Amino acid sequence: MRQFNVSVIIPTFNRPVFLAEAVKSILNQTCRALEIIIIDNGSGPEQWSKLSTIGTLDDSIILVHLQSNKGPGYARNLGISISKGDWILFLDDDDILSPDFIEACFASLEFETNAEMVIGRAVSFKSGCSISYPRDAIGAINLKTCKKDPITTLLINHIAIDSCLVKRKAIGSLRFREDIWHGEDTLFWFSLLEKIKTLATTNIAFVGIRQHQNQTTMMNSSLKLDGSPSFSKAECFRAILDSMEVKNPWNEFMLKIIFKRIVDNTWYSLPVIATLMSNPLYGIRMTALLLRKRLYRYGIMPTKIFRKNIRDFEWLQSQ
Repeated sequence: MRQFNVSVIIPTFNRPVFLAEAVKSILNQTCRALEIIIIDNGSGPEQWSKLSTIGTLDDSIILVHLQSNKGPGYARNLGISISKGDWILFLDDDDILSPDFIEACFASLEFETNAEMVIGRAVSFKSGCSISYPRDAIGAINLKTCKKDPITTLLINHIAIDSCLVKRKAIGSLRFREDIWHGEDTLFWFSLLEKIKTLATTNIAFVGIRQHQNQTTMMNSSLKLDGSPSFSKAECFRAILDSMEVKNPWNEFMLKIIFKRIVDNTWYSLPVIATLMSNPLYGIRMTALLLRKRLYRYGIMPTKIFRKNIRDFEWLQSQ
């Protein structure tokens, strides 16, 4: 297998315990990362002392401390500017990688030598609970759809920020929006996938998405409890619609359906049904995609990942 170098970028804020587990999951990779760039978003003095200890775990760790919390977009953009790797992996500070994540991603490039991005899988975990597939991140779907129609896959199933490896050259001058702190990753992936020409996927590279009380997610409120700027889901999809470089009729139709569903909080509202019926061909396709997603999620449609033994996720059991 060819040799590659990866820069892992981790924004963090007041989560030293979770961060330590995330960093160890990188250090324990079967394929070593070139560097681990931790951008601390102004953690308090007590937390900073613990973060400093994490920074000494390995020579590959670069720890940057910001004086104030400037949000994940700013932190990731700073990480990109510092990084030296040909490939970049964005990892949240409360998630962890399977031990062979990087190796499995690069193994997939043997079949897609010109790939600019590799998409793996995501599973949810929580202490004392069984492993499951995230409701709003690629996990329980057929990843072949990513290669055929990545934009549709992103909008219907979403992509976990840390389930992908991306070539630095593919990112180019693209950066995360810094004026919003929740949903900025969805906007980033959308803009990136409009540029990506060749994708690779792998069914054996897993990231564990930790479920906990203080988990940062894209919610329906426009302002978080901590006062940080945010887009609601509806605003996020509206921004995606407005930012489309190439106006694709199918993508526009799909975004309008999703937007109406979020505003009405149901797939069965009259505006959603009316929009589906406005173009029966697209409406049937959209309905089929949503149904397929649900069937895969509950294991009704056969796929190799549902035959994996629980022992395959022992790396999550100790968390």
